[in-house]
This record gives sequence, structure tokens and C-alpha cells, in this order.
Amino acid sequence: MDPSQNEIEILYSPGEVSDTLKVKDSTLRKYCGILENAGYHFSKNNRGHRQYTDKDVMTFKKLIAATKNSDMTIETAAEQLVSMYKQTSMTIPATTDITSHEQHSKDIAELKNTVDIQNKLIISLAERLEQHSTYLEDSTKNRDNKLLEHLKSFQKENEELHKEMKLMNEKLEQIGKETAAAAETGKEKGLFARLFGK
Repeated sequence: MDPSQNEIEILYSPGEVSDTLKVKDSTLRKYCGILENAGYHFSKNNRGHRQYTDKDVMTFKKLIAATKNSDMTIETAAEQLVSMYKQTSMTIPATTDITSHEQHSKDIAELKNTVDIQNKLIISLAERLEQHSTYLEDSTKNRDNKLLEHLKSFQKENEELHKEMKLMNEKLEQIGKETAAAAETGKEKGLFARLFGK
């Protein structure tokens, strides 16, 4: 007895297959009609409605992939698929799914491309961040230098003002002493004379 005969075959409804293939029910019916015209046979229930096996789902996937990846029409792709099944007498699950492999290779290539683009973007952002950091550092140093210069200038002006005030206080003190001495002697100088030493 063939061990494959003991395996239970899972049957899918049209809605399940449409969801799996991401196509509308009307598109699935169109694919069925084209495959049946090419000589493909689907399982049917007692009411005559199609029921789909894993082999049928794989056939639909191959049909879709063949039309997307080449210039051939869907009818030509269906005829070639049916012809291939008849010649090799192999079921879809037993064959190597070249189209699926090609799709995986394409997906991997796209992912690598995406990763490369993201890496370049990360490097670009890191460079911009470094430039911005350098700019901020330079700006901060420049600002600090200007503030330090202003502070030194202010301190210098403050020191000069302090010296002038000290001199004025000394002059006022001297005038006070002269005024006190003049009051004692009875001879008082005028304000301008006292300020300018005349």
C-alpha cells in the first residue's frame, strides 16, 4: 500500500484560497476556468462546487508567479503548468518550488538593499550629529570667549572707576582737612580753589 494514500487530504473552500492568495473570489474563479480549459482538474463536492487541495493552492501560486515574472499570458502559463504536470507525473508538493525559491531570493535581496539604505542613513545621521555637536561646541566656546572678554573689560572699567572714586575721596578728605585748618586760621579758600589746588 502506498503510504501517501494513508495521508488525509485537506480541502479548502474558495474563500480560504482567495484569502491565502490575496485575490478576489471572482479572480479565483477566473484562474479556475483558465486552468480547467488547459486540462487541469479540481476536486468537487456532491453539489458540484470546487474544493481545493494544497496542490491546487501551489498551482495557483505558480500560475500567478509565472505571469508576474515573465511576459507570458495567464493562458500560456496555465497550459505550460498542466503540460508539466502531465509529463513529469509529479505532484506539486514533491517538486522543488523554483518560483518560490526565486521569490525568497528576491525578498532577501530587497531586505539587504533596505538594510544597506538604512545603514547609509544611520551613517549620514551620525555625521550630521557630529557636525551639529562640533558647531554647538564651537559656538559655546565662542560665546564663552566673548563673555570672558566682556567680563574682563567690565572688571577693568570697574577697577578704574574704583581708583577714580578713591582719588575723589582722598581729594574730599584733603579738602575737609584744609577747610578745618582754614577755619582754625580764619582764612578759608573758595570751593574751586580747594578742588583745583589754587
